[in-house]
Amino acid sequence: MEPTFAQEYPFLPRLAGYGQLFSNKSFRREWYLIEVNKSKFLSILTIVGKVLLTLVFIVVITVLLSIVAAVVSILRHPAAQELSMAGVAGDPYFIKAALWAQIIGFISGVILSYAIFERRKGWTLGLHTHLLGRKLGEGFGAGALLITISSVGIWLLGGIKIVSFQWTGTLGLELTWGFLLFVGVAVNEELFARGYLQGLVKARFGAISGMTVSTIVFAFLHTFNPGMWSSPLPILNLLLAGLLFALCRECSGGLWMPIGMHLSWNFFQGCILGFDVSGTPMSSLIKTEIQGASFISGADFGAEGSLVTTIILILGIVMISTYYQKRAKQM
Repeated sequence: MEPTFAQEYPFLPRLAGYGQLFSNKSFRREWYLIEVNKSKFLSILTIVGKVLLTLVFIVVITVLLSIVAAVVSILRHPAAQELSMAGVAGDPYFIKAALWAQIIGFISGVILSYAIFERRKGWTLGLHTHLLGRKLGEGFGAGALLITISSVGIWLLGGIKIVSFQWTGTLGLELTWGFLLFVGVAVNEELFARGYLQGLVKARFGAISGMTVSTIVFAFLHTFNPGMWSSPLPILNLLLAGLLFALCRECSGGLWMPIGMHLSWNFFQGCILGFDVSGTPMSSLIKTEIQGASFISGADFGAEGSLVTTIILILGIVMISTYYQKRAKQM
């Protein structure tokens, strides 16, 4: 007896059942959501992988440059004054050179990673030169204004006492060094957080996600700064500062405004107004002493640890957002 059609092709009823299943709208919706979530998960893994690889580039370049700096530091001393490892680590030349090695490592690592993986993806790091001077100047002026208002507020509320104003030739050299240092810090932190990370996330998940991720990562880059966890205010203010810089990146369409703002914020805070910068002391034009309640003075973390700065940063975010919204409507 010959087999029936159903016996010869037993899988066809199952295929018909699958067809009916796929024709069900609810099932198709669930299947679509699974595929979307899978795609998002893979995108997140890709972003994390690229960021980790970028950090590897940064570490390798920094270590190589630091080794060169250590060798030069040793060669700068006569044979009779050979340096031990501890001596090299404490040598002023090596300390400065290693700091610049880190800055150059960050910048080179980001550019290398972008060139390898992202150059043809349709988004940029934000270093285009259109209106460079204007954007840099706007950012520099806004950063200087915000930190000055915050510092005056802390002083008026009794958080600091002005000890002296001073100027010497040596101080001038130290302030020049401080300015150049903060140029490097502003460029490398903004290039990594706002240029690469924010752009990378935005390209896949949109502007809000890009700003959020860059803000959080920027704040936690300062995890090991002195006084970072002495109160909730330092991390809160770093999150707000990161959001302000991210907003400037998004609204201005490039990195020059946040770089200018970051530069003036640090330089005026540390080298002019006499505060520690994120817990790091600097030579300054105005000598101050902290006093009173730590939530006003910022204690050892500087102005970024003060509640006054929290309020000023929130106002800055509102002002920048409002300004660019008005400009967008006018255009």
